[in-house]
Amino acid sequence: MFVLALLADTIRIPPHLLAKPTALSVQSEIERRYPNKIIIDVGLVICPYGPPIEIGDGILVPGDGVAHHQVLFQVLTFKPFVDEILVGIVTESKEEGVMVSVGGFFTHVFIPAYWMLNPSTFDEASGLWVWTPNYDDEEEEEVEEG
Repeated sequence: MFVLALLADTIRIPPHLLAKPTALSVQSEIERRYPNKIIIDVGLVICPYGPPIEIGDGILVPGDGVAHHQVLFQVLTFKPFVDEILVGIVTESKEEGVMVSVGGFFTHVFIPAYWMLNPSTFDEASGLWVWTPNYDDEEEEEVEEG
């Protein structure tokens, strides 16, 4: 569920941070730029993990007024795997689906009705989704095979 990812990017250091040590400036820009960012095939970035691993020399671009550094760094990401089971609390249930809070960390996870386990139905009286598997069918199949 939580994965450390190694990223390489060009980090732009604005003029007001050029007086600080480069490592601190780069770290503060990574902390500002990456949390809550979704990166395809990597996941949702939670936070940077440790100091930058490698910082390249600063490159100045005419007319820009900032330094650009090639940086190698690690981030902690949230990337659930296919078929991974997550425990959550149902915060809202309606006919279109359910809203779930996962560990108090992700509070607005929506699970649409078509992703509910079969056979699930929405009970309007209670306002809840109900899963009622029919175990009799499985027993009959086992008897017929045996």
